[in-house]
Amino acid sequence: MVLVLSSAANALYITVDGQQGESFEVDIESTITVVSEDTSSWLGYLIVEEGGEGSLENAVILDAAGDLGSAAGYTEAGWGDGYELSAQMSPSGDPAVSAGPQFSFDYIGSVGDTARISLFVDPEFTTPVSSVDVTVVPEPMTVLLLGFGALFLRRRR
Repeated sequence: MVLVLSSAANALYITVDGQQGESFEVDIESTITVVSEDTSSWLGYLIVEEGGEGSLENAVILDAAGDLGSAAGYTEAGWGDGYELSAQMSPSGDPAVSAGPQFSFDYIGSVGDTARISLFVDPEFTTPVSSVDVTVVPEPMTVLLLGFGALFLRRRR
């Protein structure tokens, strides 16, 4: 008799300002959200990988993370800065862990900053289950005003 064990991995991903993808140009403050596609409990780390600029701030634990959901600041040399995350529920489970957005953060950076933000999940924490690259660019109105200012100065000459 052969016993086959299979694991139903919790499908998790990161969104940036509500968008899925791999690379984003963002304002100096953007919203990073961790989204689950199922109702499994999980433990993981959302990290601005070492060498990246900017930071994750203002952690919000959403109802979908369960009544015992948590987000605690985390730093590890050689890895980066971010948060240890846990989506779980008590036996009463109100609210229960559910599919959908579970955690939200502000990514704060300066114009020109680049960062790789990765989500590592138990059991091994070695390969990210989701990563996004962000580059902070000036908002369009700022670029427009700088352009008008340059035209005005050039015209005065």
